[in-house]
Amino acid sequence: MNAAFLAPAITLFNEDGTLDLTSQERLYNNLIENGIDGILVEGSSSEFFALNMEQRREMAKFAIEKVAHRVKLIIGTSSMVADEIIAFSNYVLDAGADAVMILPPYYFHFGPEALLQYYDRLAKEIHGNIYIYNFPDNTGYTIPPETVVQLALMHPNIVGLKDTIGGMDHTRELIKLVKSRVPTFEIYSGFDDNFARNVISGGNGCIGALSNLVPEITSAWVRAFRENDLDGIAKGQQRIDRLMDLYAIRNPFLPVLKEAIKLRGIASSSAGTFPMPNATIEDDARILELLAKENLR
Repeated sequence: MNAAFLAPAITLFNEDGTLDLTSQERLYNNLIENGIDGILVEGSSSEFFALNMEQRREMAKFAIEKVAHRVKLIIGTSSMVADEIIAFSNYVLDAGADAVMILPPYYFHFGPEALLQYYDRLAKEIHGNIYIYNFPDNTGYTIPPETVVQLALMHPNIVGLKDTIGGMDHTRELIKLVKSRVPTFEIYSGFDDNFARNVISGGNGCIGALSNLVPEITSAWVRAFRENDLDGIAKGQQRIDRLMDLYAIRNPFLPVLKEAIKLRGIASSSAGTFPMPNATIEDDARILELLAKENLR
């Protein structure tokens, strides 16, 4: 059974707030060497919302150069300004990115007609592949499956969607409705523990943040699906289910994920953007306990 697991790469910073490109390259290489199927840069795990456009272009250009077509590379180009999205998207596509991923407008809640107009304009002016990003916890509303069907039929360059929703109800409807009309349309879950359910339902897999920390586990899970290894599939589900406890240590979870990556020796610092809190000594204890239980160092 075909399946894919992509990593929504975190953005790593030095303690002074500058981009830590040395650790960033180490993260990309670790993901690729451990078999990840693709990398999303400047997605929701990246703190793109706290970067100015100059930093975002620098990060995108760096990722394109360092990933170097070894795996699929998607750049998140979300903004509240449509012209910025279009210009940034075309910049990264011209530089060598495989696709871009775009959230719907946030702050105000928009209905199906406005969303159709929004993505219709973007698709007409962006000369490359686009993934829609549905993340209702952060935008405040959900993109209806019927709207996604319309957009997929209207624009061949709208090629897929990441659905970051805790349950599978919405994702299941997307798979049923969209893939029945456009079978090549890619549908990924955004929570790691939904990977198996997504694939079994006919989706394409997951773009989940735990892969930053344990790409060897998520890649083994993918291999189990491709080899029809039921025991391997179950083992992957159970390990990820246990590691999902990392998300519950702190809200927002990014400081915990960054600290865990630092503790595994991938990043030099777990610094984030203001006002993102830092992980605490108590957080470290819980992280180390979880890693030890999974024999991860």
